[in-house]
Amino acid sequence: MTAPQEVQLEVLGRTLRLQSTADPGDLDRAKSILEDTFRDMERAYELRWGVPPTALDTSTWLLMGALNLAHRSARLEQDQSRQTQDLELTLSKLLDDVPDEENPEDGPLFQGRTEGTDI
Repeated sequence: MTAPQEVQLEVLGRTLRLQSTADPGDLDRAKSILEDTFRDMERAYELRWGVPPTALDTSTWLLMGALNLAHRSARLEQDQSRQTQDLELTLSKLLDDVPDEENPEDGPLFQGRTEGTDI
């Protein structure tokens, strides 16, 4: 495992310094998702209250955006886990319905040559 490195990241015009082992491309994608989540929250606020949120509490908004994103991620993981369990259960039921393999020596393809017949 690689040691964390200090990374400077600009999120919505604010500079953040953090320790990270993430690939720079992954970090950029995560930052983009966080910024999109923040903008979605701003639009929802504006639709609800008729005015955009004030810029006084941007740190709280960033944390709320990150928490919202983490909640979405956790919910997706739960859904994925449930779907995996459902799939495993379905496959298990299908395997239970399949008859056991018959002895291949009993089948005509596996009887081998009998005396007096040429192939």
